[in-house]
Amino acid sequence: MNRERGHPVRATVTCIKGTCNAGHKVGDVLEVSARNTAGMCGYLYHAAHPAILMLQFGGSVPWGAADVVELQCPDTLNLLTVELRRVSEEAPAEARPAPAVRLGRVVAKVGGGDG
Repeated sequence: MNRERGHPVRATVTCIKGTCNAGHKVGDVLEVSARNTAGMCGYLYHAAHPAILMLQFGGSVPWGAADVVELQCPDTLNLLTVELRRVSEEAPAEARPAPAVRLGRVVAKVGGGDG
């Protein structure tokens, strides 16, 4: 299969309140894309898909440039939080810490300045 166009997107499970029925654990890292769930639960992938598309194809949220989005699983009884990060070829993701901006249930980390 050909490599997908756009930027790679890495999904990291950062928090679970309860027990994930799909078996995801804190620290799980999945390389997801517009066409690859990488084993992500269908409900979570359905919720994350618009953000995955945005990150993969270079988009950003309207309130600022972003390469990180945090969102939550629709299962509110066993709330799982996942960080989606656009992986850049130029610099490792860890080198760009950014403050979080929360809008409803979606959190986007907006890069800017010296941190």
